[in-house]
Amino acid sequence: MAADKPRPPREAASAGEPAAPHPAVHFHSLGCPKNQLDTEVMLGRLAVEGFTIAERLEDADAVVINTCAFIESAREESIQAILEMAEERRAGRLRALVVAGCLPQRYAGALARELPEVDAFVGTGTFPRIAEILRAALEGRGRGVYVEAGRTHLYDERDPRILLGAGHSAYVKIAEGCDRVCTFCAIPGIRGAFRSRRPESVLEEVRQLAALGVRELNLVAQDSTSFGKDLPGRPRLAALLRALDELELPEVPRGLPWIRILYLYPSAVTDELVEALAAGRRLLPYVDVPLQHASDRVLRAMRRGTTRARQERLVQKLRSAVPDLTLRTTVIVGFPGETDEDFDELLDFVRWARFDRLGVFRYSDEEGTAAAGLSEKVPREVARERFRRLVELQTGILEEKLRARVGHVEEVLVDRVGPAGAVARLRSQAPEVDGVTHVRRSDPGVRPGDLLRVRITGSRGVDLVAEVEGVGWREPPPLPPPHPGAARPGA
Repeated sequence: MAADKPRPPREAASAGEPAAPHPAVHFHSLGCPKNQLDTEVMLGRLAVEGFTIAERLEDADAVVINTCAFIESAREESIQAILEMAEERRAGRLRALVVAGCLPQRYAGALARELPEVDAFVGTGTFPRIAEILRAALEGRGRGVYVEAGRTHLYDERDPRILLGAGHSAYVKIAEGCDRVCTFCAIPGIRGAFRSRRPESVLEEVRQLAALGVRELNLVAQDSTSFGKDLPGRPRLAALLRALDELELPEVPRGLPWIRILYLYPSAVTDELVEALAAGRRLLPYVDVPLQHASDRVLRAMRRGTTRARQERLVQKLRSAVPDLTLRTTVIVGFPGETDEDFDELLDFVRWARFDRLGVFRYSDEEGTAAAGLSEKVPREVARERFRRLVELQTGILEEKLRARVGHVEEVLVDRVGPAGAVARLRSQAPEVDGVTHVRRSDPGVRPGDLLRVRITGSRGVDLVAEVEGVGWREPPPLPPPHPGAARPGA
């Protein structure tokens, strides 16, 4: 998505007015929330260095495209965006074009040969140099490739950052990179080895974001469950979540009511982590745990370190321990060697589990991965048909689950307000991936970030429709006392 409504970075206010006009930069950010966060950090660095951030392309002197290279469709989207901006550069409507992120990190040499219109290629490890690189591009000091193999910048609480969107919801990256050996995944080769942020750094950034008015935090990493394994004392994810859950914010009148954790590796979900989620006050009853398949044979070929039986036990444990749990997962169809029997087992597992949210991906060969060398490729037309059947099955499950919510009174977080009402989300609706709730009421007093009690009245595709319950918009009651036994990270 393109950058919209950027907010001032935490350090930009003290940067002062530039002595001379500075060029305007427009960002186009593609891919996952982790990419969006990298974009926000680059935006913050440029603003501190005196650049102007342009919301519209037509107001920009330069464009930075932050790319994704995770799967084939993401690479195609990134290349298309580059080609469109390259035409703007050739036509003289842009003074500089910079391509950043996973695509140059992986394919910088080939891109530099094929795309002479691009002034600079910035890998994932050189984000902090974006201002210097952009200046060189604008001054015509030659084309540059700025890529460090096997390295990705892991920001911390000292990095300036501009939040995209309305500003009441934000992502916080708790770690970077991955040490898993899944045969289909190129992320370790792109993002490098796993590295955690210090718990104190995460807590300080959360305080800063809450002071800016953020009301929903979504914690992300390539593998959130490995948090702390590389730090002194080996603090665990459960301890970090408990610390965030009981974080005191007396200077923040509206509080920080929602915290969601994403990207849990299934074989690393411990009893301690489940207990922390079950006892949470701010922690939402939402678990995103990518399972990828259900056939033991395919799971072994993927090197997932688990079995269908273990995954079934995990689903049962989570649902029995965490009240009102929303369970999201992703699966891959068409993995090399996947037979009709393997796919039928996956269908049967999805029917049994009845996931609240399910992302379905068609396998694509990823350069440098073990699966790319497997010989038993599933024909594309077969993979497409399996994709269609699985999506059809999950669509029916989701429709049933959404209809079952009709009549319930629930809490929503308001994202946008218009003359006909508000666009909001339930606790079960993570940003961008789970649909929204359309609240049919107009009220001049409501604003993004408000919490509201609504009655669900219907569904519309993946979205819900609701009406305000009771009198007006409301703020939530104070948080209850901390749960017994809560501990700080490293305790």
